[in-house]
Amino acid sequence: MKTYKLGVLGLGEGRSILSAAIGSPRWEVSCLCDLNESLCRERCREFQLHEFTTSYEEMLRRSDIDAIGIFTPDPVHAEHMLAGLAAGKHIICTKPIVDNLKRAADLVAAQKASRRSVLVGHSYRFFHTFQRQREDFLAGVCGPLVSVEACYNGDKRKGSAGARGKRGEVNWLYSGLGHAVDLAFWYLGEIEEVHGYSLLSEAGRGLGSLTDDCFQVIMKAKSGTLGHAMGIYGAPRAHPQAAPVTGCTLRGNHGTTTATCPTFDYFTAIDGRPPTRETYIDDGGYYFRWGGSGYHAGEFQNYLEHFALCLDTGQRPSPDLCEGLYVVAVLEAVERSLREGRPVRVEAILAKYGLSDLIEFRGGSPLR
Repeated sequence: MKTYKLGVLGLGEGRSILSAAIGSPRWEVSCLCDLNESLCRERCREFQLHEFTTSYEEMLRRSDIDAIGIFTPDPVHAEHMLAGLAAGKHIICTKPIVDNLKRAADLVAAQKASRRSVLVGHSYRFFHTFQRQREDFLAGVCGPLVSVEACYNGDKRKGSAGARGKRGEVNWLYSGLGHAVDLAFWYLGEIEEVHGYSLLSEAGRGLGSLTDDCFQVIMKAKSGTLGHAMGIYGAPRAHPQAAPVTGCTLRGNHGTTTATCPTFDYFTAIDGRPPTRETYIDDGGYYFRWGGSGYHAGEFQNYLEHFALCLDTGQRPSPDLCEGLYVVAVLEAVERSLREGRPVRVEAILAKYGLSDLIEFRGGSPLR
């Protein structure tokens, strides 16, 4: 099997993919890049690496890099992806792939022209429990879906909004709720309509934040399946045994399954079978390599290895560019719903940016 060479741009969140690439037999790290030279040196010391630059253009000129991992601030993702594709590099980009769709058509055209692959780092798809749930779904364990409910919650009352929140730079709709929306979309397929509610918590107001930090969203898929996404960032987390930080529940005609993280439980309640609970708490050291549940890297390693397999075989990675852009379209529809106080059709968002033929869906599985 080929070993692929990775360049990493942005060394804050990029710390996770560095650990992932070093732990994977399919990847080697060729070069690091960040505007902050001291952070470059810090990451080199931490991971015993030697090659770094503060110039993205210099890194893109290197012939010993197959793919660029982009972990820069959301507003510059499009610029960095376009430059990487133009240089003939495959792209791995953290989510959200973009924070608006103004350059989405340019990205689609650039990928087609470059014939390179793009993987979007919706990392929760790659935790073990969510992978187990996906296996059962594809095997038809639940039967036709009735409802998909996903959540990504977190206690952000202390400092996360801080100065950035006061400048309006923290948008929990995209950086937080986006996790839950992607998990729901993974099963719903084409989403016809969304209706959302939000508020700015008392804690957020106290920090001077300018953007809401609590969200409840209802979705209706084209198939008729119902969806719900929740993200609460201005209140304490629930007891971990009462409600997960991140979870996805699939309810079908024949049964219900629930996957959680970071508790790493997977529950099933299937007609004709006894209820089951699988616990993978021993996986914690693989996923959360620095303790706690802050920096995590195991699921990054899982998606790197998925990407390597796709590069080997010429298969489409998932989530790819089109899926990543579709999730952003759903989030923009939610944003409009919050602003206008009414349901919004996702197709209206896609049409606005000339993306109506972005992607086709069948049975929850994106097709080209």
